[in-house]
Amino acid sequence: MVTLSFACSVDESGLAGTSEKLQRDGGATGGFATTGSGGNVGSGGNVSVGNGGDIGSGGTTATGGSIGSGGMEEGTGGVSATGGAPGTGGATGTGGTPGTGGVISTGGTPGTGGMTSTGGTPGTGGVTSMGGAPGTGGIPGTGGATATGGLSGTGGAPGTGGGGMKCGPGTCDGCCANGQCVRNVTAKQCGAAGAACTACAPCEICSSSGSGAASCAIDPSSQWTIVAVSAQVSMTPPGGGTWDPPHGDEGGSAPDLFCEYENPSGDVSPTTAGVTDTVTDVFTANWDQTITPPGVTVSASALMASKPAWRIWVGDEDCSGPTNCGTMGQIACSYQQPISAASLMSGGAMISNYQNCVALQLSFVCQPPSVAAP
Repeated sequence: MVTLSFACSVDESGLAGTSEKLQRDGGATGGFATTGSGGNVGSGGNVSVGNGGDIGSGGTTATGGSIGSGGMEEGTGGVSATGGAPGTGGATGTGGTPGTGGVISTGGTPGTGGMTSTGGTPGTGGVTSMGGAPGTGGIPGTGGATATGGLSGTGGAPGTGGGGMKCGPGTCDGCCANGQCVRNVTAKQCGAAGAACTACAPCEICSSSGSGAASCAIDPSSQWTIVAVSAQVSMTPPGGGTWDPPHGDEGGSAPDLFCEYENPSGDVSPTTAGVTDTVTDVFTANWDQTITPPGVTVSASALMASKPAWRIWVGDEDCSGPTNCGTMGQIACSYQQPISAASLMSGGAMISNYQNCVALQLSFVCQPPSVAAP
């Protein structure tokens, strides 16, 4: 939130006058809010409860008939059969006289294994293996496996680490993402001088300054809506005395505050102006209501223009006749100054001590292209 403060030297001439206000029934957002009760709530009539008729009976529960019998009870299987007298196995047979295994055979005289064979003269390992030319480009070269049976091979000179350089300040004129230098920056990857790439917010672009460094900035073509959050006015109006007569135009002598947006200034219609509810008899009003017309957006370039065509003003709602209230307002402050890019990027601005407004808080809501008005 950006705070804008103005000293008491601001010209307040002419602020005692009134200005046309968008009528509450003219298609504006908002309506009329009072501090009184809203009246008795009308009833919608007696609710007639209809009878759906007597609950019908489903008839006598049908019986499934008598339970059938499964026949007679378990029959008898007859007299248990007897297996007869146990049979006898006969007399136990004898195996006869045990047989002998014969004479144990001997293996004969042990044979000799012959002369012990020799393995021959030990083999030589050959010429000492070389580790090869030193490896290049990164991982140090190895000298190969040590040759068996001979002298150990040499490991060779260590390989070089290659020529790559780490992305960062001094090595990248764009931004760094995953260790790589991004030189063609976009709203999704924006940055400069080797800093980490960042994503810009909606309604922002990755813009290069005069020095060539890129950073996120407000897109001049982006579309916005404006919300009047709250306002506080001085205790006395520009001309002194009280804001309203003792009995008030609406309520008592305290102001009846509203906030209105017009684009262009002074053009009051449902398509060019938007207004908040009116809060009666207060010096501080909290609305938090959109004041751009329904379905209408305003471009960032128009908001930031050095001489804006639009205006936002806070007024005390008055009557232009005994029965014609809500069409005029006494001006507390009329703001028609450029909105800074910082205010749009932060999403709001607090305008302090401006004319007869002690404070006016506004917020700005980016409208992505998919929902922005044409």
